[in-house]
Amino acid sequence: MTPAAPGKAFRQGLTIFDLMEMFPTGESARERFEGIIWAKGRTCPHCGSGDTFGNTVESADQPYRRRSCQQHFSVRIGTVMERSRLPRRKGVLAIHPHMTSLKGVSSMKLHRTSA
Repeated sequence: MTPAAPGKAFRQGLTIFDLMEMFPTGESARERFEGIIWAKGRTCPHCGSGDTFGNTVESADQPYRRRSCQQHFSVRIGTVMERSRLPRRKGVLAIHPHMTSLKGVSSMKLHRTSA
């Protein structure tokens, strides 16, 4: 007979304080996202080419381009955060309760707690 799971009281994970230490700035969140999404190297989400470079003009929304197709892109393209205007650090903090709640969290609940 398989032993029963320890139950929800014994779940372990990251707390909000852990996340705030992991991501003290939006830049640290961007670096972490890029490390996860582009673990094998940065690629253009439009065509899949690895021939990319950073824009010479600093752009917070679309900091990279592909050489041949000249499409601008960022680490957010193709994710749930693609059209979000939230800063990356706030995005991490908004995703946390949704992922750790047993039934998820509504967007209205997030709105009320972030105001």
